[in-house]
Amino acid sequence: MSQPGTTELAELARSQWWLGDLQQSMNLSEQLFTRLEGEGNLREAARTALALAVQWGLRGDIAVSSAWKGRARRLLDTLPESVEHGYLLYVEANDTMNIDGDPGPALAASVQLRQLAERLAAHDLASFASVLSGLGSIRTGDAAKGFRDLDEAMLPVVAGQVPVEWGGDIYCSVIHLCHETADFARMRAWTDALARWCAELSQTFMFSAIVRVHQLQLLSAEGVWDAVEQEMAAAGERLRHAHAWIAGDAYYELGEVRRRQGDREGAALAFGLARALGSDAEPGSALLLADSGRTEEAVAALRAALAERGPVGRTRLLLAAVELLASRSPDAAAAYCEELEAAAAFYGTAGFRAWASHARGIVLAAQGHPGLAAEEFEDAAGLYRAQRLRFELAVVHERLAMVRAALGDVQTAEAERATAAAIRSRLGVGSTSEGAAPKAPGPGGLTPRELEVLGCVLAGAGNRQIASTLSISEKTVGRHLANIFTKIDVESRTAAAAWARRHRVPEFPSP
Repeated sequence: MSQPGTTELAELARSQWWLGDLQQSMNLSEQLFTRLEGEGNLREAARTALALAVQWGLRGDIAVSSAWKGRARRLLDTLPESVEHGYLLYVEANDTMNIDGDPGPALAASVQLRQLAERLAAHDLASFASVLSGLGSIRTGDAAKGFRDLDEAMLPVVAGQVPVEWGGDIYCSVIHLCHETADFARMRAWTDALARWCAELSQTFMFSAIVRVHQLQLLSAEGVWDAVEQEMAAAGERLRHAHAWIAGDAYYELGEVRRRQGDREGAALAFGLARALGSDAEPGSALLLADSGRTEEAVAALRAALAERGPVGRTRLLLAAVELLASRSPDAAAAYCEELEAAAAFYGTAGFRAWASHARGIVLAAQGHPGLAAEEFEDAAGLYRAQRLRFELAVVHERLAMVRAALGDVQTAEAERATAAAIRSRLGVGSTSEGAAPKAPGPGGLTPRELEVLGCVLAGAGNRQIASTLSISEKTVGRHLANIFTKIDVESRTAAAAWARRHRVPEFPSP
């Protein structure tokens, strides 16, 4: 039987890639590289080597990935300037930024790539230049410019001017950064865009599994935990030999859902699978230790992870550090809180700002300033609510209940506990606070005062009129309405009034 030619070999490798058999595709691509190099087709050999470098890197084998980059570099050093030189520049700069956390080389490479793209009229290189500029700008604190550049980078991808495997990797890089910086609104938008892109191309290739992991991460944030439990492990398994760090993210998210539901054994198993794929599984693994009463081990694990991570990675650990240390080591907690606030100001994402307010509230409460803590927790609650982060919203309402009680505002404290309990009930988990269950809740878990406020809304009253009727401030009215909207899962006064009619809430005052 005759050996396939280089064209047939390339088509076979590509067909296996489209079918999702990455191992077979890589085996064929390695044969293709040898054939191309032997035939003297060095540009195509270099491009094949670069594709293999990326694929091995995604699997988590950095050493083999580096070796393939070296092969590509060796070949390209003998050739005149070409598009493939731009691909090598992009891969090396992107890897340096991801591994070392230094955006400087990426920003410099973006300038070189843009110039090369203009000389060669190469749309794919122009896209790569915008990717590096965007990712680098975000890491240096200029998120507005960064996301403008990333939006521009996608134009050639959508137009089909970038090879699919490289275009999909651009989507993944951006979505991963959105998740890392807790920018859930942008993550939703980019994940939706990736889903549409995948739907037009294939349901079997790697990116279809990746988009499902990102969708499940967002569902996890919103508290749709049944879907995560049912699907995430299978998605992670499908990707573990194709895209190790996304698979690790999948198992980590599954571990977090299980930890929050009180399934410590299941959480430990999922975190272990994440670690096997290269993740340190923090802060979830440390919080799991703390949940089990092993606080000293939890603090040690968290500090070890903090020492190893770059700026963005550290930021994701700081709220947990503040939670664990506020009562044990107040000075350390305050220092971590300040670092988190600085990161929130630097990156400017809603998630980081929410964590910073949450952390500052914890520190202020531990220092004996419940009034100031309440203001911070209110800010955090608003940001969590806007991002649909249900579990975090429940936690911060429990914190609010404690500081309101410390201020002697028993009624508001009960309302906050009731709000937290209602959210946790929808999530299917119990409260972390003693006495968190509301006393004699009304429909939807609403407190008597919240039912009065809702009755006023039903009667058509505005916030000022409600405040006058109930002898409370307009700010308090706003807080009650926010709690009501959260408990009954609506987003407007009109929807709240419709809910009230369905549940026979009387108008207030009675007509």
